[in-house]
Amino acid sequence: MNSIRKILVPIDDFRNCQDTVDLACYWAKKDGAKIIFCYVAIPPLPPTAYYVRSEIDEMIVQEQVEFRQVVPTDLTLEYHHEFLRGNPGPEIVKLAVGQNCDLIIMATNGRASMVRWILGSVSEYVIRHSNCPVLSVKLMAAELDSESSCESATDAWHQAENASSNGLRNRFEKSPFVTAAMSHVVPIHDYDLMLDAIKALTIARATAAPVVDSLGNSIGILTETDIQRYLQLNQRLIDHDESVLDEIFEFDEFGLRSANQTKFYQVTNHMSSPAVTVSSDATCFATEQLFSKNPELHHLIIVDGNNKPIGVVTLNQLNSIRRWNLAEGVSA
Repeated sequence: MNSIRKILVPIDDFRNCQDTVDLACYWAKKDGAKIIFCYVAIPPLPPTAYYVRSEIDEMIVQEQVEFRQVVPTDLTLEYHHEFLRGNPGPEIVKLAVGQNCDLIIMATNGRASMVRWILGSVSEYVIRHSNCPVLSVKLMAAELDSESSCESATDAWHQAENASSNGLRNRFEKSPFVTAAMSHVVPIHDYDLMLDAIKALTIARATAAPVVDSLGNSIGILTETDIQRYLQLNQRLIDHDESVLDEIFEFDEFGLRSANQTKFYQVTNHMSSPAVTVSSDATCFATEQLFSKNPELHHLIIVDGNNKPIGVVTLNQLNSIRRWNLAEGVSA
């Protein structure tokens, strides 16, 4: 590892971050690096039955006060704080790029359930998308403070919370961003061969993948249904079924079939387009509502702030997160 000049330290739990801070101080002292502490709060919420605007503002101020108390154990080290709002994973990666950080040190929750481990977390997102190395500090269950119990509210994403139990952070955990549910699927290109795309999806155990053009922009989605249709057409072609020719070849302006069969074997000829996209800042609840309004949809593509696809989500994945939230609320 080259000389470290800047270390980014995302803070999630003010009460259980000392191990992370200590490790950051060790590296900072070793290389004479600057430490950047960051905390990502959720975007301002509208008033609800549980919080009025004044309470929301008060919680945000309280979070800022607590965050400023996170300082290096050696005060001779250079450091500063970055208080952000938005989706933690993308915001942390964006900050690391903007500050030219050489290393990210962050905590992972050793208590995470199997569902969260499978579907992803903030630390997993950062590890996957960061341009610099990421050191993970595991917090064991015994080190974590117990949480307040929750009661069901009007939907499974939003539950009544004790305002003193970690404030808006608790509310965020009960209404996670869609990146907590999505599958991290590597996009495929429109000019890729279908056999290569099928192999990639099989290895990734994915049911769909975003399709991008040469600039990396999302232009469609390739699903299991699209693949099955391609395999059926290809088999008819192998069996010399002449009726399939009208479905494979394009017609020119004179009504004659094009002699170019290459496009048939490319993804662009079989993908579903246009694909419906969702911003990585969308919540699981909002994404679920989009599925409800469009029952014909089976997959949604998640895009980042530059409209580049970073994953795919299904309604089943959202339902898994919903069940996880309810289980956490009961067992907490």
